[in-house]
Amino acid sequence: MATNRNTLQTGTVSSRFDLFHEPQLSNPYPFFKLLRQHTPVFYAEDIDHWVVSRYEDVKQVLRDYENYSAHNTIIPIHPLCEATRQVLKDGGWNIVPALGNADRPEHTKTRMNVVKAFTPRRIADLEPYVSEVVNSAVDGFQLKGKADLMAELFFNLPALIILKLLGFPDEQVPAIKEGAKNRILFVWGRPTAEEQTRLAGGLAGFFRLCRQLVDNRLVRPSDDLTSELLRVRAGKDEILSLDVIASILFAFFTAGHETTSSLLGNSMLQLLRHREAWDRIVAEPALIPDAVEEILRYDSSVISWRRKAKQEMEIAGVRVPEGAQILLLLGSANHDDEAFENSEQLDIERNNASQHLSFGSGIHRCLGAALAQMEARLTLEILSQRLPGMKLTADQRFDYLPNICFHGPREVHVEWSI
Repeated sequence: MATNRNTLQTGTVSSRFDLFHEPQLSNPYPFFKLLRQHTPVFYAEDIDHWVVSRYEDVKQVLRDYENYSAHNTIIPIHPLCEATRQVLKDGGWNIVPALGNADRPEHTKTRMNVVKAFTPRRIADLEPYVSEVVNSAVDGFQLKGKADLMAELFFNLPALIILKLLGFPDEQVPAIKEGAKNRILFVWGRPTAEEQTRLAGGLAGFFRLCRQLVDNRLVRPSDDLTSELLRVRAGKDEILSLDVIASILFAFFTAGHETTSSLLGNSMLQLLRHREAWDRIVAEPALIPDAVEEILRYDSSVISWRRKAKQEMEIAGVRVPEGAQILLLLGSANHDDEAFENSEQLDIERNNASQHLSFGSGIHRCLGAALAQMEARLTLEILSQRLPGMKLTADQRFDYLPNICFHGPREVHVEWSI
């Protein structure tokens, strides 16, 4: 049986694993293919994680909650310095395990109560607002003949939707955008000690905003998710504590904003790169829901996620020790030919695209999947009908935030004939 850290040696494929830098930062998929072929499970000393790249192995770990814990999902991959710990403490940081970073039985109880508040009706009620925001943005740039879709629509749209869902005022969009970015770099990036301390201050302030909203809605409830969570709580901490609700709001910000912004950016980037796919959805809007599923598979906005082994385990013939941190390459799993035929091709009519792992799998599957899909569907419907001749601006560079998890372009410049 293959084993241990000897799989990481100078000159091997695995030794070149580096999602923080180019070329893997912007396009990790060719390297992921090499990992699946040559070293599907290996230890990456640089980040102290065992890396898993094949579809069936990734799916198995995601679904095996008895042997793998989710507690490490939002713990910074690099240890916190003492100054950072002090900033968090002084700033009132009190994030507690709630959904994606909780194990059973706490996870079961919390998710059950969140589902009572985050209903399909609440998502459906947001559709007119999504259409309004997208159409208003298009009205603002249509006559210019060009736009940076990320800056002029895709960053703001999910932020506005999450703010409305949770009950924050629109003027806090800058705070939500900065808070999401701070969290990504703080947890999944590689900040210096100085940067880590600065980011910690922003995160603590962001958590205080969440807790303040909870306290506000205790006194003045409204028609929003925060108020509904408090109604489900019914004044009982054993159902949902106030810090758990604030932690849920904090999680919704990143999960509902950054990932959806990246989904929108990846969608336009890939559809316009594959012009035949864009022309198809222009001619047949009914194909858009399937196109969204295929984009989620082909260029996921979450290319990896994490687990921790509760005991010594074996993954694809490799022994993984108890307590090992595991990095599951969702983006690689989504490109595994064993699961998706001709996986390197973008096929918006792929019959099993929805089996992608971009939203996870099992008890922790993303609660906001339907919301993200709805936003992407309506955005593509409006853009494809109002700006069918849109194309990518030539010779632009696509930059990505350096981290091991979230994947989406920071700018997408497009143009069209007026």
